[in-house]
Amino acid sequence: MREVDYARRLFKYIDMDSPPVDLNSILTKLGIKLFFEDFIKLDGLALKSPKVSIIVVNQNLPETRMRFTIAHELGHLIMPHRKSYYVCISKKNKLMERSANRFAAELLMPQPMVTTLWKQYKSNKQYRVSIVAHMLSVSRSALYNRLRVLELTNKN
Repeated sequence: MREVDYARRLFKYIDMDSPPVDLNSILTKLGIKLFFEDFIKLDGLALKSPKVSIIVVNQNLPETRMRFTIAHELGHLIMPHRKSYYVCISKKNKLMERSANRFAAELLMPQPMVTTLWKQYKSNKQYRVSIVAHMLSVSRSALYNRLRVLELTNKN
């Protein structure tokens, strides 16, 4: 299964009409504990064992980066890994990191939600990206990448 498919399995927990995606609600429903720590040079980490799943995020990150990190780490916990015990520390495995990034982008910026918002703000071309990014609680650069993947950048 593709990364986006794992993220889409969580859409049942998302109110597509009320951005931004409520990550805390998803984590609670999945029984995943979220903690914040004062990390240096680390955005976050995920710990998965048969008994517990934990995400720890750097509390010093901007809100949009923190949300992306939580979604990214959730991707590591949701997508299958080779071992029943697993610790993911960002920037160690490039392929797994890219997969988790694609998962996070799909979860935080679901295609139906992005498409609806993009059409809704069609007349406001100057501030469209800023408005939609703000509504989704993601960075403008994350939204730009998502729009490119969804092939919405060339469409009005």
